[in-house]
Amino acid sequence: MSIRLLSSISLLSLACTNDSDPLDSAGINPGFISGACIQGQCFDGLVCQGNNLCMSPGGGSGGDPSGDPSGDPTDGSTSDTSAGPGGDPSGDPTSGPTSDPTVTGGPGPTSDSDPTTDPPMTTGEPGNCKNLQLDAPTTNLIFVLDRSGSFSVGTWDHDGNPGTPAVSKWSSLHKTLTAVIGKYQAQHKLGLMMFPSSAATADYSEGACVTNGSPEVAPALNSAAAIGAALPAANATLKGATPMARGFDGALSSLDSAPANEARAMVLIGDGSPNCSDSAPNVEGLFEVLDTSVHAIVGAAWSNDQIPTAVVGVGLLDSYSQALKDGNPDNTNPVVEFNTLAEAGGRPRAGAAKFYDASDESELGAYLDEAVRVTLGCELILDDTPADPTATRVTVDGTNYAYSPNLNCSTGDGWVYTDGSNSRVRLCGAACEGLLSSGSAQVDLDCP
Repeated sequence: MSIRLLSSISLLSLACTNDSDPLDSAGINPGFISGACIQGQCFDGLVCQGNNLCMSPGGGSGGDPSGDPSGDPTDGSTSDTSAGPGGDPSGDPTSGPTSDPTVTGGPGPTSDSDPTTDPPMTTGEPGNCKNLQLDAPTTNLIFVLDRSGSFSVGTWDHDGNPGTPAVSKWSSLHKTLTAVIGKYQAQHKLGLMMFPSSAATADYSEGACVTNGSPEVAPALNSAAAIGAALPAANATLKGATPMARGFDGALSSLDSAPANEARAMVLIGDGSPNCSDSAPNVEGLFEVLDTSVHAIVGAAWSNDQIPTAVVGVGLLDSYSQALKDGNPDNTNPVVEFNTLAEAGGRPRAGAAKFYDASDESELGAYLDEAVRVTLGCELILDDTPADPTATRVTVDGTNYAYSPNLNCSTGDGWVYTDGSNSRVRLCGAACEGLLSSGSAQVDLDCP
C-alpha cells in the first residue's frame, strides 16, 4: 500500500510548478493532493479531508477534485492535531471515511462496527434456555399372571392348523412369555406375580384362592432365568380359582418400593373373570360372584400413582356365564370385564376390543410384546420445571413431537405433562416407540 502512495505522489509532483520536494513536509504546496486516505490517515504532513483524499493543510475546497462550487466547509480538514481520523476532534469514527467501494484506498471503518450502536452479540436463546438429553427410564414391570386351573385344562388351536393336536393355553403362554421376558430383561426390571399361588388347591374352598402377598420374582434386571424357574412347567396341571385382586395387591406392594426415578407398570394375563373376593359372605360367594374390586385397584394404580396396566386375554369366551355352581362368576362376560380393566389401566387399545385378545399362540406372542412396549417407561423426569410450559420441545431421533394436553396415549402420537408442576412428560405413540428404539430424547425448556 505504501508503494501505491509513493507512486501517486511522484506522478502528481510532475504536474506541479512548485520546485519543492513533494515528500518534504516543510515544502508542501497548499492544495497539494495525494492519494486516498488510508484508514482515515495520511503521511508526510498531509491531512485526510472529508472527501477521503490526502491534501496539504489549508487546501480547503480548492483541492476538491469534484469541483463543488459550494465550498462546503465540512469537506475540509482542520489542523487540530488532537482530531481523530477524518478531522473530527471527537474521534468519532462514524464521521470519517466511508466504505464506498470506488475509493482506491480501500474501505474505512463504517458505522456497523461502532460499538456504541451495534446490539450485543447473542446466541439466539434466552438466558434460561435448557437443553436436556434424557435417557429412556428403566421400568419395573410385573407380569400379573393367572395360573388358575382353567389354563391347563382348556386347550386351543394354537397354530390355526386342524391337522396338529391342540395344546393347553398354559403351554402356549409359557413359551411366548419366556421369549418376551428374554427380549426385555437387559434394560428393564421384570418380575412375576401369580394368582393363585402354587399352594392353591382344586377344592371348592378358600384353599383355591390362596395367593402370595408379594411377587414370586421381584422386579430385577436379567430376571429371565428366575422367572422361568418360578413358572409351572409348560405341561403342568394347574389348580385354583381366579383371585385377580389379590394378585394385583401383591404386585403393587412390590412396586411401591421401586426407585423414584424409574417407571412402574403391570401386564395382566388371564383367561377368565375374577372371583375370590375378600368380602364374599360364604364359600359359594367366593367363586360364583364377580369380584368387582379389581377394577378399582387397577384404576387407582393408574390415576393416583401413574402405574399403567396393559391387559392380555388368552382365548376368552365372549359370552355370559350361566348361574351354576361351577367355580365361575355367574352372569359374567369375561370380554366385557377385560375391556373394563383395560380402560381402567390406562393402556386401552383402539377399537372395540380395549384389551389384547389373543386367539392363538402367534397372536399371543405378538400381543404380549406389544403390551410390554405400551407400558414401558416413556415418562421422562425433567431436571428442572419450565418457566413457560408451552415453550417446551420434545425431539426423539430427529423428529419433533407436539404437545397435546388431551392426548390419549394408546391412540395418539406426541407427549403430555403428567403432573401439576410440569416436571414430568410422557411420550406416546410414535414418540414413545422412538424413545424405546433410540434410548433417549432431547427436551428443550424455555428455548425460542
